[in-house]
Order: sequence, then structure tokens, then C-alpha cells
Amino acid sequence: MILNAILVRSILVGAWSFVKSKLPPEGRRKLGTFLGRMAQKPLITSLVRWYDQRSVDAYLISFPKSGRTWLRLMIGRVLEKHLGLTDPKIMERILELETLAPLHPDVPKIRVIHDDEPEWKKPDELVQSKAKYKNAKVILLVRDPRDVVVSIYFEHTKRVGHYAHIMQQVDSLKQYAERIKPYEGDLHSFIHESVGSFDTLIRYYNIWEANRHIPKNFLLVRYEDIQTNPQKELRQVVEFLGVKSVPDEVIEEAISFASFNNMRQMEKKRTFKSDRLTPTDQQDQDSYKTRKGKVGGFTEYLNNEDIDYLNSKMEEHLSDFYQYKP
Repeated sequence: MILNAILVRSILVGAWSFVKSKLPPEGRRKLGTFLGRMAQKPLITSLVRWYDQRSVDAYLISFPKSGRTWLRLMIGRVLEKHLGLTDPKIMERILELETLAPLHPDVPKIRVIHDDEPEWKKPDELVQSKAKYKNAKVILLVRDPRDVVVSIYFEHTKRVGHYAHIMQQVDSLKQYAERIKPYEGDLHSFIHESVGSFDTLIRYYNIWEANRHIPKNFLLVRYEDIQTNPQKELRQVVEFLGVKSVPDEVIEEAISFASFNNMRQMEKKRTFKSDRLTPTDQQDQDSYKTRKGKVGGFTEYLNNEDIDYLNSKMEEHLSDFYQYKP
């Protein structure tokens, strides 16, 4: 019998709590020091990394600026209300999603990532295989590439400067550190860039289309479909995660909680105490994480020539799988 990740986590947490309860304070301190030293050993580090990856039940993956924060807040709110989760930092946990798992044995461990940090890479630098996801479920959230590229432009011109120094220190990004800085050109120039722009986005989508059979289970979610029918899409997502029998009123409340207007207000108030969901300038609407939240908003920023250019790229190179071809 193979134990699932949630059960294994519960056993380990319970065993650790039992051991700690039987030790005097000095004994707990010594054990903690010993384990801290052991954790620095290469073999232990490898085992921890292996377990960390294998313990993930599901990944929520997207190219940056595809509505991932919106979806993760809805998922987190459903889990909180449906399972009665309580914690002094419940809002921060809802935003992170993964840290909800220790609060209840029925909460799946959901890791939210962009996968491969594509916004700092050229198309041919993207990893082609998704084999590392073979033991987990994957939710791939996608959005019209034309809306994504406009949103990324504002992210790189209005927000990147506030966290670039942190990203530059990430091990997997150190070789791209010189690229991680605010973009100084205009939108027309940005859509033609070779790093992290439209060509990278199209390649990223195509790589995932070719690898969608790799994960244990795969679910494609389109931003536009959430906008059209959030009840249907959110229920599909939580059921895919293994969370069953969620009442309609919980779904509705989660949708209301993560509405654009409420997210904007929470961002202003720093409800989540996270720089991830904080405007860099409260007077500049384009500096908010919750910037527009519109379908087809690219038409407000791109001229006809630029739109024709992006349309031709999509028509020629983007997989039909996503149903975004103009």
C-alpha cells in the first residue's frame, strides 16, 4: 500500500509533536541543534528536497500575470470556509496556499509557482521537459497572450524595481541576474523583446501542451472561462484537488471574497501583509497587482499594427489546444 502525501505528512507531524512532548526543554533544544546540523549534510539535503517535492499534491502553474493570485485566493477561501480552518495568520496562509496544508488533514498541499521563471528567459532557454511533475496534479492557468504581455509590461515597468534585488539572489536565476531590472522601453518595444515577452510566452504554452500528459493529472483552466462562469470553474478546480461536496454558498462567498474590487481594497490595506499584493504607488493604478482584471484589455494599449503583429505570431506558432488563435 502506498501512503498518499497528506497521510504521510500527518504521520510525520504527529510523530514529531509526540517526540517533542516527551523531552524536557533542554532536550528539545539539543535535538533541534542536532537536526539543524544534520540538515546541512548533502545526503540529508537531497532527501529533504526529494521529500519536499514528493509531498506536493498539486501545483498551480501559470506564466506571470495570468490571474494566478485571483485563483489562489478563491481556492484558499474555499478551503478555509469549507474545512473550518483557523489560524492567527489565516489571510497570509490563504495567499500562499501551500501553508494551509498543516491546518487540516484534508487540505491538499498546493504549491503555487510560475515554473521555470519564464519572464527572465529567452524562448530557447526554457526547460523542455516537465518530468518533475509526474507524481503530482497540475493546474495550468492560462490567459490570452495579448492580455498577458501587456500586463507583464506594466509589471516590469512599475513593480519589478521593488523586488529585483531579491530575485537576483535566487539560485536558479543568478545567471540571469543582469536581466532582472525595471524595463525602460515602451510597450511597442517590449512586445518585440526576446526575453520574457511574447515569443517566450508562446513557447512556454507550447511546451506545456506537449507535456500535458506527464503529470499524474492535468487540468487546463482559462482566465476567460473563470470570468465567464466563476462558479463552474472554481468548483471544477477544487474537485480536481480532491475537495468534494463544497456547498454552493461557499463557492459564492469565495468568488465574492476574491472579486476585483475586494482584492483592490485588500491590496490597499495590505490585508495579506505581503509585498506580492501591495501597490508600489497607491496613486498609480498601473502599479497595483490587481491592475485591471479585464478580458481583451490589450486593445486599450496596443495600436492596430501591434495587434496584427501579435495575432500573426499566435496564428503561426501557438498551439490550437488553448483556443486563443484570433
